[in-house]
Amino acid sequence: MKYLRIFLLAVLLFSVGISHAQISAYINGKPVKTGATISPKDLASLEVSFKNPKKLSAVYGKSVLSIDILDAQNKNQGFWFLQKDGTVAVEDFLENTPATKKFRVFEDKDMLHGTSDLKLTFLNAAGQESCKTVQVKIALIYREKTGYNQYAQAISLLEPVILNVPVWDTKNLYLPIADLRVDKSNIAGDFSLRESSQQNAQRIQWYELADKHNYRYTVCAISSDDHPGMNAKELAADFIHEAALYAAQDYGARFSNYDIGKYTIPWDDINRLKSEYKRIPSLDWKKNKEIKKMDLMDMYQPVVINGLKGYTFKSDAEVRSSKGDKWQDNGKFVIYVLNHPTNPKLTLVLTTSLYNEAINVEETDAFLKNIINGIKHS
Repeated sequence: MKYLRIFLLAVLLFSVGISHAQISAYINGKPVKTGATISPKDLASLEVSFKNPKKLSAVYGKSVLSIDILDAQNKNQGFWFLQKDGTVAVEDFLENTPATKKFRVFEDKDMLHGTSDLKLTFLNAAGQESCKTVQVKIALIYREKTGYNQYAQAISLLEPVILNVPVWDTKNLYLPIADLRVDKSNIAGDFSLRESSQQNAQRIQWYELADKHNYRYTVCAISSDDHPGMNAKELAADFIHEAALYAAQDYGARFSNYDIGKYTIPWDDINRLKSEYKRIPSLDWKKNKEIKKMDLMDMYQPVVINGLKGYTFKSDAEVRSSKGDKWQDNGKFVIYVLNHPTNPKLTLVLTTSLYNEAINVEETDAFLKNIINGIKHS
């Protein structure tokens, strides 16, 4: 009986010791348990601490306190870390860090970020189906050094803490770059954020989608802050005149009734317009001399879709492999230029790429209309 009591006491003491070994997470200064659901806004206040990690028989490597944001496919969407290298630094970190020490994760003070900051991580997640809800995994690991810049498999020194973060709502998806709220229920594919890489030019960010045929579609907003006087009519006029110039492959041409240099819209990023190898043949002034004299806005169809007023233009598209080669049919082109539903400074552009293999304009048009009909007005 005496030995049984000693055994039970030893088990109890061991269990108590294990229970005191833990990673702790704090949101807005208050502790939260693993499995808790946290809003993206509150996650910014995340602090972490640890105590009583697993003892290492020998130290020759590095220890990392890491915070990973993982999507539904367990792919890393962002990571933050505090790393200690070498025997003395690792031992001091693991053995002498007080349990009361809270490390601030997202303030660029206590931890470094690996891929992007938290704001950009959530910006990129908007509209990504795998990122509707992400997991924040907080872990303390050790990796033994096995050679020059080589390390063994990670060993977990404490049980990780997992937090769940709902990033966006299907019925009320917010796209910050376009300042739009969208019901994505009937919109297939992911919204993928892109940014122009041009130097010494107006940079622009846009959202890109692909339909079941993997044709590229773009959703973006152009601001009058960047382009004074910009509105739906002005933006539509800029596109149709640029498209006419590139259709003729005559970059020196000028219109008698339009200043082509009025704006500097990066149409090559938005829909791959500015190229010697892609064009809209119906706008070729070499085939139709009247194009240089006519009001090209007459080639648009005024529209009102989902309460949004603007213009649409639809046509065939062509490509060629190199300069001087014969032009070949290459899909259908559709563009919508619309007033923004809530921000008068912005004008919306929804367009397919000039380079696609769409068989008919109706299917291409339907995909863009589906997006427009999902846009909310408040």
